[in-house]
Amino acid sequence: MTTQIKSKQRVSDHGEVFTRKEEVNAMLDLVKDETLRIDARFLEPACGDGNFLIEILRRKLAVIEKDYAKSQREYEFYLVIAIGAIYGIELQQDNVQACRERLCKFAEQSYRLLFPETVNDTVISVIRFILSLNIVQGNALKMCYVDENNQDLEHQMIRFSEWSFFSWRRKWSLKRHDFEYQHLVFDRAEPYQSIQEYLPCYFLEIQNAKPID
Repeated sequence: MTTQIKSKQRVSDHGEVFTRKEEVNAMLDLVKDETLRIDARFLEPACGDGNFLIEILRRKLAVIEKDYAKSQREYEFYLVIAIGAIYGIELQQDNVQACRERLCKFAEQSYRLLFPETVNDTVISVIRFILSLNIVQGNALKMCYVDENNQDLEHQMIRFSEWSFFSWRRKWSLKRHDFEYQHLVFDRAEPYQSIQEYLPCYFLEIQNAKPID
């Protein structure tokens, strides 16, 4: 049975308790249709080492395998889309690293099982890059980043990147927009405005997307 705590001290200091897989899936079943949409976005504001996010990814990858396993390029593209739709905030640095690695490892294993002879390492690099921006260390209540001692950096607000399909001159293109988390959760009369927009590019070149001044 998977342990629900790392230490009594962490429970006392941070209220850290991990949710069992059975409980996770029962809750996800309440929004089952959304978990089966490849591009449906999920944010876990206290993601721990990824118990919720890994099950969301598992469901998305099952859909991708069913629909796109016959085309490696399509599979790679939708794998990146699925990763880009998963977000997490976590206070503990070790959990942040563990969550990123857990999601990346699961995605990579699924990819290698389908295409063992033709794996493109750039796909793995793109996944790691996206996870470095989508899974962040911060205080979800204060909506800010924290330092190595878990102290709030109140003037450094959490940012997230949106990775979306883009109809461009090259197939399989994505466009990145950066948003401040606080602007995504507060009620707003105006449409969400990104704080940074990037030029669209081929999905395997997203790490090098150029910002628009």
